[in-house]
Amino acid sequence: MGRRQPSNALAFRAPPMVSVMIQSSRIAAAAPHRVSFIPDILESHAAELGARRRILPKGQTVDLPDGECCVLIVVAGMLSVVTPTIDGKEAFLSDVRPGEMVGEAFALGNDSVPLAVTAVEQTEVWALRKPAYLRALSDVPEFTVAAMDAMCRRQCRTNLRMAESVTMHVADRLAAELMRMAQSSDDGEHIEQLPTHRELAVRIASHREAVTKELSRLERVGAIRREGPRLALVGPSWSRDGL
Repeated sequence: MGRRQPSNALAFRAPPMVSVMIQSSRIAAAAPHRVSFIPDILESHAAELGARRRILPKGQTVDLPDGECCVLIVVAGMLSVVTPTIDGKEAFLSDVRPGEMVGEAFALGNDSVPLAVTAVEQTEVWALRKPAYLRALSDVPEFTVAAMDAMCRRQCRTNLRMAESVTMHVADRLAAELMRMAQSSDDGEHIEQLPTHRELAVRIASHREAVTKELSRLERVGAIRREGPRLALVGPSWSRDGL
């Protein structure tokens, strides 16, 4: 007979490597902007640069470059960026958070990798055409420094994901991703709106079936609890203090 699965959340323990990765993710996410906030800079130079403010409803996807603009700079909300692969699948690249941008490579002439940018929630952005972005880099020094800072922040998260992809199994990558998405409240860690299993699979470079199987296992041992669209992460292994 097989060993009986424990039936409570204490049975779930995030492996040490997951804990290290999660802690690194949280430190990176919580790090304050070290330089001026790009949207604030654009507020002062919008007219001269021809920057346009746009509201992207939750779920709206913009293909970059799209003819209207090539760079989006997030004011509020969050964007998710994927690129199509040669076999017709999607490869997750990054989230784009307030003060960060996507599409700058197109403005600099590197247009070999098309991007599909989706609003994870209602998201406010500044949209810049290529000439405006290049002019901002050359004429507004504080914008240049802030742009470099934003690119470095995003690159650090990308490097972390690459490390996860070569050092972690699917279950561990999923645990790390759930922790990245979680918010803390008085009643513990939770994800307000859990993405679809397919979306989670894209984010961790796996398959929907593998995500569904692992979520079912976590629910079975009491490590997660579904509350409608909300997902609660149950037990000490998920807590900030437990990492």
